[in-house]
Amino acid sequence: MTGLWTFAPEGGRERGLLALFILHSLMQQPKSGYELLKEIKEKTEGVWVPSKGTLYPILKQLEEEGLIAVAEIGKRSKHIFALTASGAETLRTIKAHKKESREKHLQFRKLLIEIFGEEHVTLRQLLFEIHELIDDVTADNKDQAVAILARCLGDLKRLQ
Repeated sequence: MTGLWTFAPEGGRERGLLALFILHSLMQQPKSGYELLKEIKEKTEGVWVPSKGTLYPILKQLEEEGLIAVAEIGKRSKHIFALTASGAETLRTIKAHKKESREKHLQFRKLLIEIFGEEHVTLRQLLFEIHELIDDVTADNKDQAVAILARCLGDLKRLQ
């Protein structure tokens, strides 16, 4: 297993979480570094935003490796980055090993529980785990999974 916040396919190069997110985000559409920072801020609800000094060296490294490329230079020399075919393949390969990523996430959760106790585990953490498990629900079990989640939603609504 690779480091807690790094991801790699079998025998492949490790990628940090931020590099992986950059590839994922650029798969959706080309973006500038500033747009990537805004997106991360939005997705983490402002809890974590990497500094420019963290983001831009990673963009440069991914560009040097041929995983992303400057698609356009806008006003004030703003670089718009796009995912290359090699970057898309790297992302696909890493995502194909999601089981290892899920295992890492659960190990991290165990550490947080050890430090802060079970009562401090956030609802978002549990939702993330549910989201991850949904990917593995077979077609035969889909109706049962929907029923379980519907009951859960009903129970949560009654708490309000």
